Amino acid sequence: MSIVSQERLDVCAKFDDNKYYTEFQSYYNIVAQVHSLVLTTKNVHVLRVWRGSSFGPGHLKIRREAQMFHIDKEMFGSYIVPPDIQVMRIVERLGKSDLIEIVVYDDHIETVKKLKSLDFVAIKNVHAYTRGDNLTMTLTMTLHGGNGGKHDRGIWVVPENSENLNFQRMKAQCAARLLIVQNDPNEYREFGISDSDESNSDVTVIQRDPDENQIAKARNKIVIGDHISVDYFQDSSKCNYHFLTHAHSDHCRGINANFPHKVYCSNETAKILHLIVGEALPEDMIRPLDLNIPYKFENFQVTAIDANHCPGAVMFVFQGPLIDEIAGGAILCTGDFRAEASYMRQFDNEKLGWVKDINFARIYLDNTYFSVDVAFTSREISEQLLQKEIMNHPDTDIVIPLHQLGRERIIENLSYRIYEPIFVYPEKLAISKALGFFYEYGIPNQKRKIQVVEKREWKMPEALEKPMIVIEVTQVDNLYGGASESNPNIRVPYSDHSSREEILKFLECFKFNNIYPTSKSYSKSEFKTMMKAGKTFTEENLERQLVLHGFVEKSPDFPEEEWQVDQEECMDGDIDEWEEGPSETVSEAIVKRKNLKRARTKSV
Repeated sequence: MSIVSQERLDVCAKFDDNKYYTEFQSYYNIVAQVHSLVLTTKNVHVLRVWRGSSFGPGHLKIRREAQMFHIDKEMFGSYIVPPDIQVMRIVERLGKSDLIEIVVYDDHIETVKKLKSLDFVAIKNVHAYTRGDNLTMTLTMTLHGGNGGKHDRGIWVVPENSENLNFQRMKAQCAARLLIVQNDPNEYREFGISDSDESNSDVTVIQRDPDENQIAKARNKIVIGDHISVDYFQDSSKCNYHFLTHAHSDHCRGINANFPHKVYCSNETAKILHLIVGEALPEDMIRPLDLNIPYKFENFQVTAIDANHCPGAVMFVFQGPLIDEIAGGAILCTGDFRAEASYMRQFDNEKLGWVKDINFARIYLDNTYFSVDVAFTSREISEQLLQKEIMNHPDTDIVIPLHQLGRERIIENLSYRIYEPIFVYPEKLAISKALGFFYEYGIPNQKRKIQVVEKREWKMPEALEKPMIVIEVTQVDNLYGGASESNPNIRVPYSDHSSREEILKFLECFKFNNIYPTSKSYSKSEFKTMMKAGKTFTEENLERQLVLHGFVEKSPDFPEEEWQVDQEECMDGDIDEWEEGPSETVSEAIVKRKNLKRARTKSV
């Protein structure tokens, strides 16, 4: 399958969703994501793609869609390339009007057969035309035969790391919409085909893996034996050593001026921790650690390595006799991290190559977005998208809501590149200055003001003296795109956590016996996928480790949202340690937990 050239991509990526219904009686170029390839009952190949967006202009939508060619149950023969379950879910949920279905002829047929669902493609010279009279008119998309000549007709794969900003915007739209149905429990059978319908043996019926309903709680409080805690701070702790991966509030909760223990963290975190917790801390409490240097303690050593999350975020590698005695080998605590390609290259050099040689007994893993099987935009591309949005509004005040810690580099780079100061609220500014960031390049713009505001507290003023737009820099969106009545904010995709694909590529680098996800509940299916990524995976070891994780059945009447809220209430420790034995369902687990009123278990 040919990779698109930069010149072709630049041409195809200019496609405008809002002008789609005006393309008829013409030829157009497009970049899109593959839904599926269908062979109809008349042996016609139809490539189905989407762009994570509804089409316009609005005044033509109803009339055009009433005439649009879409495959129905009578036309459907079989899938040549079946749809990924996520893209099937979202299109079934949003409607077939989000699909573009292109009839493919001649030499292009062999090309599209090599595609996979969720591939990104650039297509040149699609013919949009009408067939039939006024009563039976059908609007059809066709990719005619022939790929040479002046039209340069054809279809090519677009690499996900392509830097064209219009492509990255479209990719982010698709990723954001796929998030909507990530945990949809329903089964989907396109074209209304049921399990008992055997009229076409080639029909693909996509069903959920039963292991997806087996759930275990995240180990978000890490205590190694009775000696070491990571991101877990209680005054009554009997641990001798307390380590902090980074200064986000959900990780440093419990640290205050009266905390009776020493806290080990990175140099950057040590500089700002008092600002995060809101009070001065005793000088001898915070013990900063340099990166990539092993520090020896009583019967163990620890090495902090960069985690590529927020400023100061680190992973901890624990080794030594004490760790071997407790866990049977070394331990890696990732904290929160972003394993994008530029970060992973450091494990191939002398500085960190040694980490890949360790046989880890446990990896405590940030799995924040592992259940979201979509590609993330690189942070470099995110910066470019943000800059583009800023430049598109030269005369409008701009507000960027951000938390106190995080996104510092992207804001500093923005100020430098547009040569314009950015005004940051006092709490974040104090933290940024302590870390050495600078947001006041250039001279003030007399036509607009760009300001960073506190994300949790800021609200749009009811009365505005001049136009203002809000740009959210975040991965967690139901919809990415421009402003609308229902979605007034512009959204730029950005993540300081790893995508599912990045987590798996991270795990592929290491040898380990077990994984303990730390950020959110996880299914048995997800756990198996993580384990299989390791260099030393065996089925025998997988079966041994499954027993340790205490998976319980997620009952049909127990929604995902309630599980996320109540998981800490119902599963404080290993389920097999409970007096009454393992629970069959999460609902039973909650009742049992409340009846027992069992104290929190801090070790694994």
